[in-house]
Amino acid sequence: MNRVSSNLTLLLKLFIPTFWTTFYGLFTFVLLFTDTSTMHLFQSEWLKYSNLLFYIATLLIIYLTIFQLHRVEMSEKGIFVTNYFKTARYSYDSVDALGYRDYYLFKVGFIKLREKGVFGSTILFLLKKKYLEDFMEKHPDKFGYMDLYL
Repeated sequence: MNRVSSNLTLLLKLFIPTFWTTFYGLFTFVLLFTDTSTMHLFQSEWLKYSNLLFYIATLLIIYLTIFQLHRVEMSEKGIFVTNYFKTARYSYDSVDALGYRDYYLFKVGFIKLREKGVFGSTILFLLKKKYLEDFMEKHPDKFGYMDLYL
């Protein structure tokens, strides 16, 4: 089985949201519910509620971006996709398109399925382009009938 997604997926998907939610959430909780007479620096009500709004906005951004990423591995049997809690296998003939978008610092790969799967009809992952190219060189017959945007 060949991994085509980046190792950063684990860091982005599990560790960063966990630490952000825990530590910044604790800071927000303390800021909102601590007596203002003991914390002269944080007496402003505007600061408290703008901080809460910032925390909620970043949680929404994390959910809409980072939580959509998956780990993708390819083998001769099919494409294996996991979110580190569930794993699904898709055959190559169930894939409609495969490609990526280059965002300068990283490449986000996508797999579009012909029908909706366990993780939806489009699967996003951080692409390690060299790993995908190596797999495609070894198994060119697997990609002959799908649209490639590489």
